[in-house]
Amino acid sequence: MRRIVLALIFPLLLCACVESRRDSAKRMETVSLDAVQVEDDFWTPYYYIHKDVTLPLCVRWTENHFDSTSVSKAVEGMAYSLMFENDPELKVLRGNWSTRLSNGEVSAQRYPDTSEVNSLVSSYFSEAKELVTSGDGAHADIIENVFFNKLLAGISLKGDSYFTDLPAFTAEGMSRLTFEETPSTALDLFRAIPSLGNYAYGTSKGTLWVNLFMGGTAKVEISGKEMIIDQTTSYPWDGYMSLRLGLREPVDAEIRIRIPSWCEDFTITVNGTVMNVPVESGYALLKRKWQNADNIELILDMPVEMSDKGFLGENEEGKRIVRRGPIVYCVEDIDNPIDYDSIHLSKETVFTLEDLPKEKWWGHSLTQIKARVSDEQTLSLIPYFAWGNRTPGKMDVFIPYVDE
Repeated sequence: MRRIVLALIFPLLLCACVESRRDSAKRMETVSLDAVQVEDDFWTPYYYIHKDVTLPLCVRWTENHFDSTSVSKAVEGMAYSLMFENDPELKVLRGNWSTRLSNGEVSAQRYPDTSEVNSLVSSYFSEAKELVTSGDGAHADIIENVFFNKLLAGISLKGDSYFTDLPAFTAEGMSRLTFEETPSTALDLFRAIPSLGNYAYGTSKGTLWVNLFMGGTAKVEISGKEMIIDQTTSYPWDGYMSLRLGLREPVDAEIRIRIPSWCEDFTITVNGTVMNVPVESGYALLKRKWQNADNIELILDMPVEMSDKGFLGENEEGKRIVRRGPIVYCVEDIDNPIDYDSIHLSKETVFTLEDLPKEKWWGHSLTQIKARVSDEQTLSLIPYFAWGNRTPGKMDVFIPYVDE
């Protein structure tokens, strides 16, 4: 009888062990932002806005409204600022606030988290946790979509005003609110936006994970050996990314690079040689003995597309959204004819790209899409996250479409 029981149990235990090892291989440790030096044309302005604009607003407001929730969010946001750039005075202030918080020297929460942006921030941190524990790129896809097409729209390009809700359409325009008018939303954005750098890279046993594309350098340890990663990219404005590896000695390791779900075709090269690589759970797998100065290049095909699905799955019959790569676009009446509702997209629409001048967009790099619908009519579209930063006016994500 004992032999029969063991014969039945042993395969189950073996399967459990194999599954445990498989899960363990997919469970990553994130590379903290303090080991990542962000030098990225897209993200660097957001970090400086966080430090130079949003942080002083946050500190001033929280000092006057010292409740537990506000202090805890402010302390978290300060931590990310310190990871990005050391500030001795801020370090002392954060330490003092942390001590007062842990000692219970603050009032109870007074500002409920009720806005759409608050919910999206909670969703983002939940997806980040799932990404780390599962190693499934689908969670990084959601994080990217939520950030590029929702959360970044919640804060002005200057960093000093905020949307609580993020509509796909507004007839008369909307103005963002001040910190004092919407502290809970502002504090959530304060802690969420700079935290993204913590999830750009991950490590597990013998494996480097590239989850998000963010230019700069990162220092990691793989199989007990230090690796310096120098990432160069113009993402999300084009699909090119390179990783140059700095190693004191060769290392056998697997590098997993996320292939976004929106991308239908991609090319990976190592030192100029095109690689035929498998894709697992949304990651391209590259396993070899890596040498100092090895260079990986990834090119994601990034055409302009028309889709009947919105930011997070919404749709409107007879209309389409325009997106390129991870970015959803919208039309604002400031850039277009007043009667642009009468203009429609079709299969014949021709799209062109145009980089907008940074000085007119508060230091941010933006790519505009021009949609030529006829010889006389052209629509100008900007990224959704950039709407509402100029004169308030009509905005729409969904554009009329006819199947000609």
